[in-house]
Amino acid sequence: MTEFIVWPYQLLVPAAIEANVVPFSRSGGTTLGGLQRVTRTDRGWWSIVYKGVPLKTAADRRMFNALGAHCSGMAAPIAIPVWSHDSAEWPAGSANGVILTPHSDGTHFDDGSLYSQPAIGVTLIDAAEIGDTSVKLRIVYGIEELIGVRFSYEHALYKTGYPTLIDGTDWTVPITPAIRAPIPAGADLEFGLPTCLVRLASDREMDTSFAAGFFDSVDVAFVEAADYWNDLAADS
Repeated sequence: MTEFIVWPYQLLVPAAIEANVVPFSRSGGTTLGGLQRVTRTDRGWWSIVYKGVPLKTAADRRMFNALGAHCSGMAAPIAIPVWSHDSAEWPAGSANGVILTPHSDGTHFDDGSLYSQPAIGVTLIDAAEIGDTSVKLRIVYGIEELIGVRFSYEHALYKTGYPTLIDGTDWTVPITPAIRAPIPAGADLEFGLPTCLVRLASDREMDTSFAAGFFDSVDVAFVEAADYWNDLAADS
């Protein structure tokens, strides 16, 4: 898979995030009773807004400017994190989807550091193919249920619905949007800090001002880079 620049989630942390799937539906007109008949023709695409991205220091502004230069308006895709702790509670002691743990005997490395591992462990039971709208997941650790949570695999972002089958730690759940690219059986999925491949929603999303007090904050809107997944599927 192509390597993409990932938004620096430890430096430019938005005050709030709006991450929503935009449904794709078609209306067949109204019935005799005046009600509108709507049919879903696609599982939609992600619309994400970073609200209140802080620009406190010159380093913040340099990083923000560099990201803007990379994106070149709507031209270049970028992977952005969509924090999951609103619906998938991170285990105690974890941050940004990662937890630090000692050796099995409770000791640290010689330099005092700890192991770093995902805060939440979930794997895919059966391989998922492009266009699939349901997946079988296995809880390994760090989470108790898989209803209405976000996860990603190689920067393709998904949200689970209400489960159709629960068998111990194995869950069969519908997802939206549909699978963007194949995921092999046994793959580790990112539930702690999922990411989404996006483009800027407009060419001027990363315009900034220079406040007299230096501190400033900006809102940045993104849309899922669905064209990338379409091209990838066409070439496979």
